[in-house]
Amino acid sequence: MERVLLWYQLPLVNSFNQYLNLVMQKHLTAVNPANLEVLREVPIMVASDVEEAVNRSWQAFESWKSTSYKERVSLIMHIHDLIEKQKDELVQLISSEVGKPLIESYLGDLSGPLDTCLWLAKEGEAYLKDQVLALKSPLLFAQKSFITFEPLGVVGIISPWNYPFSIPMMTILMALMAGNTVVLKPSEKSSLVGLAIGKLFQEAGFPKDVVTVVTGDHSTGEHLTQSNLAKLIFTGSVSGGMKVMAQSASRLIPISLELGGKDAAIVLPDAPVDWTAKGLVWGAFTNAGQACASIERLYIVKSKNTDTLIQKIVSLTRELKVGPASTADSQIGPLIDAQQFEKVAKQVIDAVTAGAQILCGGKRAEGHKGFFYEPTVIMGANHSMEIFTEETFGPILPIMIVDTEEQAIKLANDSEYALNASIWTKDLEKAKSIAKRLVVGSVLINDCLFSHALPQAPWGGLKKSGFGRSHSYFGLMDLINIKHISSEPAGGLERFWWYPYNTNRAKSVRGGLTLLHTASPTKRGKGLIDFVANRIKN
Repeated sequence: MERVLLWYQLPLVNSFNQYLNLVMQKHLTAVNPANLEVLREVPIMVASDVEEAVNRSWQAFESWKSTSYKERVSLIMHIHDLIEKQKDELVQLISSEVGKPLIESYLGDLSGPLDTCLWLAKEGEAYLKDQVLALKSPLLFAQKSFITFEPLGVVGIISPWNYPFSIPMMTILMALMAGNTVVLKPSEKSSLVGLAIGKLFQEAGFPKDVVTVVTGDHSTGEHLTQSNLAKLIFTGSVSGGMKVMAQSASRLIPISLELGGKDAAIVLPDAPVDWTAKGLVWGAFTNAGQACASIERLYIVKSKNTDTLIQKIVSLTRELKVGPASTADSQIGPLIDAQQFEKVAKQVIDAVTAGAQILCGGKRAEGHKGFFYEPTVIMGANHSMEIFTEETFGPILPIMIVDTEEQAIKLANDSEYALNASIWTKDLEKAKSIAKRLVVGSVLINDCLFSHALPQAPWGGLKKSGFGRSHSYFGLMDLINIKHISSEPAGGLERFWWYPYNTNRAKSVRGGLTLLHTASPTKRGKGLIDFVANRIKN
């Protein structure tokens, strides 16, 4: 749909070319996936828009990087207060644009950013202040070294739609605390939430262009990946991550990728049935299964409780209420769009065709206009089926019965994805031992998925789940230049490793290494003599 430029908007246009861009600019249409209601149109920003946003961000960086940690914390706490004050409006927006139940918007999207503000206010400066580097070698007695943590510059963030507030917001807050400025490109499926994020930073009093939001489709994201960025952080699909990596390569932009997941849950024989079933059902179906850390593979080590556990899982799943966020007790919202609905449905059909059995669900939820799919439990699936090997991103829980813990561990690691995993058992020591053998970024014992909301805990994966870490101290280190500075008074002793090289200096160096690193006291004494004597001769 073409944009119509009204006469009273003309004074905002700085040039005729900009006027033409605005007139010709196409738009995205934001749609509520629960009822297909059109919410609003959002502009698709073109290359010149993105370039201008990045340039303005660099200009803002020049002053923002010099602000004190105290100033940054003050503004971050203002954001905290605004989020808390506007929580109901934000939740309504999140739920209407991406369809999730209200309680999931409160907890899944708001709690993490709120806690991040508090964590940065308490711990951020301590993590980022200069650190003295102790040099143990006596040969460097005059050297004074320290580590300083400097901002990188403009950080580009391309964020997904499934947690449209928490994922970008937590990273933005950390980037700003480190002294960077940010250009955010929200998913085309959650542009309204992205714009709301930009508005929050304006209302909080952050300097102009410290946080900039560019809306659009994949072409807008491509323009951002090829811009003059100091760092790019992408959260999304594997295919999207591969494209971003290729696009940013021409400028050698450092990137962090948080991509898909096919998270495994391992249930040991002693796991309490009711507790475990409730946790697994929530982990598989919260946000309609549209989380990179959703439980998408369940391995149950066979025991006398196996049938009871499966029956309990099915019973709890059948009790889940499917419906829009406008209904307060809805537990399963819609899938984001028709494309995602078709992907989920196809995986279920393929699994059944290959011999799997649907225990409950397995079809479109009736009585709703939007993209609702029934929460589904499947038995008899295995690693020959896509539903056990490819990310689903829908309310599907495939179950596989295994004979031993070893088999469960091997199968859990037999995946191209490696984001999270969970272990369910009363034996915590055994669980910790298994956790160390799982090739993933995070392991939760007797719980699942929630740790993304913890600002203190690192988040990220391996293999096709991406690389780099967000959140925590390690996430902060991913957003800064770690600079080593070493100094020594001028005019002191010449370095023994400086020119000229000669026989005496070689013997002195050899003696110094013996002095510092031999285990023999006799040889250490001889090394001292060789070092000093040949140093004097030289």
